[in-house]
Order: sequence, then C-alpha cells, then structure tokens
Amino acid sequence: MTLLVLFGVFAVTLYTGVPVAWSIAFSTLVVIFSGLVPLPPSWFAQQVYMGADSISLASIPLFLVAGGIMNEGGLTRRIIDLANDMFGWVRGGLGVVNVATCMIYGGITGSATADTGAVGAIMIPAMAERGYPRDFSAAVTAAAGTLGIILPPSVVMIMYGVITDTSIGGLFAAGIIPGLMLAITFGLTAWWVGVRENFPKSETRPTVSSFGRHLLRALPALMMPIAVLSSMLSGLATTTEAAFVAVVWALLVGGVLYREITWAGLWKIGVETVRMTGAIMIIMAVSVPFSWILTVEQIPQWTAGLLHAWGAGPTITILLILALLTFVGTWADLGPSLIILAPIVHPIGVEAGLQPYQLGLIFTMALGIGLFTPPVGTNIFVVCNVAKVGVNAVTRRLIPFFITSNICLLLVAFIPETTEWLPRYFGF
Repeated sequence: MTLLVLFGVFAVTLYTGVPVAWSIAFSTLVVIFSGLVPLPPSWFAQQVYMGADSISLASIPLFLVAGGIMNEGGLTRRIIDLANDMFGWVRGGLGVVNVATCMIYGGITGSATADTGAVGAIMIPAMAERGYPRDFSAAVTAAAGTLGIILPPSVVMIMYGVITDTSIGGLFAAGIIPGLMLAITFGLTAWWVGVRENFPKSETRPTVSSFGRHLLRALPALMMPIAVLSSMLSGLATTTEAAFVAVVWALLVGGVLYREITWAGLWKIGVETVRMTGAIMIIMAVSVPFSWILTVEQIPQWTAGLLHAWGAGPTITILLILALLTFVGTWADLGPSLIILAPIVHPIGVEAGLQPYQLGLIFTMALGIGLFTPPVGTNIFVVCNVAKVGVNAVTRRLIPFFITSNICLLLVAFIPETTEWLPRYFGF
C-alpha cells in the first residue's frame, strides 16, 4: 500500500504538470501524513536538509562556472580551429571536428546540455556554410554532446556518487575509457556518413605552422581538464577542491591570457549557474526521503526476488537493466531518472555481478543515450532550435549514432575492465 500511494501520487502529480522535484516531495509527504510510514513531518525536513548537505555537491556549481568561463573566454572557437586542422581535410571531416570539440569541451563543463548548446551554436552554422546538411550537423552535435556527462568531470557522476555512496574520483577515472571509446565511434560514424554521402572536405591541408599556432592558442584551455583530473587521481585534491582549481584556471586563461571575459559575461555565467544548480540541488534534497522509503520497503530486494522467481540469471538481469535505463531515459529527464532508479537498480546490478564503477557508467551512458532519443531527448530539441530543422529529420540522422552508442554500452556492461582498470590503477 505504501508503494502504491508513493508512486501513484508521484505519477498523478507529474502527469498534471507539477515539476519533478515537487512531485517527489509531495508524494513523500502524502505517505508520511497518511500514516503509512510512522514518522513525524519534521523527519522529512531533516532528510531534505541532509540531501543537500554534501560537500561533494558543491563541486557541481564550480564545474559549471569553470565551463561557462571557458566558453565565454573563447575556448570553443580555439578548440574548433585546432580540431579543424587535425580532421577538417578528410571527407566529412567537420563532423569529426564536431565530435572532437564536444569531447574536449565536455571534459571541462561536465554537462551534456551545456556541451551541446555551446558547440552547436558555432559548429552547426559553420557546417551548413560548408555544404553539410543541417539535419546531419544537428544529429552529430546531439549525439556527441552526451560526451559531456561521460568524460570526467561529470555532473551526473557526481550525483550518482552521492546517491549510491560511490567514490566520485573512481567514477571519473572509470569514465575515461568509455568516453574515449564513444568519441572514437562517433567520429568514425560521422566520417563513414561523410564518405557515403560525399560530404565536402577542405581542399587545403593544414601546414605545420598553422597547426602549431592553433595548438599553442588552445593549449592553456586543453590543460585544464588534465590539471583537474591529475589533482583528483593523484589524491592531491578532493572533487570539490579540484573543481575550485578548475574555476581559478578558467579565470586565469579566459580573463588574463585570452582577455575575452567581461563583467557582463561573468554575470550571465553566474545567473545560469544558479539556475542549473538550484534545480539539481532541490531534486537531490527531496530525493533522500523518497529513496529512504524505497529502501525501507525493500523494493530492491523485492525486485531481485521477482527476477529470481522468473529464472533470470545475471546476463538476463543485466540486459533488463540496460533496457530499463534506456527506455526510461527516452521518456524522462536524466536527473530525476537517476535519482529514482539508482537506489533500486544499484543493489540489483551489484547482485548480478556488476562492479560499482561499471554500474555507474552503465547508468550514465544508458540515460545519456536518452538525451538524443525521441520523444523527450533534450539534446535533440537544443540542436533543432539552433539548426532550424524538424525533429523527425534529425531523428533519422541519429540512427547510426544510436546503434554505435548501444554497442559501446554493451561492451561496458559485459567487459568490466573497460571501467575497472583505471580506478584500480589509481588506487580507488
């Protein structure tokens, strides 16, 4: 009865248009006030406070600020110039440039939406000007934008680590190989489509001097993710301290070296960071009492028992987890999906033989695929708005990227070393 009321009220409020955070909070309060859980209302307030009282969550606004400063400071343009020298001369090369830019920029922002929006605003018009179809330009940006939550630092991994009590540094290390694997497959897919459809390519190859000039201009920005990751993986800094390093580095590069940061730009970055952080923190806070009820009602154990009763072995269980996460990711926002499903699916995945870091990357990648899958793919709507094309046209172009990303997801799910080797190497 408790679960029926909890999920029933949540579904009804969500269907009637109530924001996700308030739907979670209201459904929890209904369970408490109805007496189904013998706890006073003050317990809810205490749990909400505990949900937001995490030093690791403080790294989220810091990484968002660092990414915003680097974008306002001209980072994206410099990365594109460098990537164009490296890949622009091959057939369909601007698609590969798009992927490479998303990979590097995503290693700074930690956000898929920010990655997609910043890169798409520059790359989609540039590709259209060079004769690339707008629907293809939008599709490759939507898919590659998900690298922002898979390559470290990642806002989603921070949330997952807090919810499941998994080392965030270990998750960041675990995301390096899958992130590079996805970037390579996305780049190869973009190149294959370019060759197949005879997309244009640059007629002149870059010279050593132009490549060296662009590399020198982009190098200070490119060093930021290396500095942040090395400080965490070496144990010199926690996640939050590393995020502070990222902000200082971004200010020095964007404000002192590039000299393109203005006070108006900083104000814009601050407003956007507050908006995004506020939404994340409210959901994280109200999810704690909601997850507590799920745990007390033994939902993970009940679900695992049901799978055993159906005769589902480890392989079938893992495939069911992948199917569930991918399906939910296509219909719901990534943050709420993670918060609701992580407390239930994490224990089931561990029992099925998945390693903690492996499971974290499965969550991140599977829900990330939902970002460029209709009907509620956030990245699709971002790029359609920039490219001025229809959702259906972009969706058709996304099919090859959807296939390759699912192949990478299966490799991560059934080859543990893709996510466990680097964390083990760095001592996590």
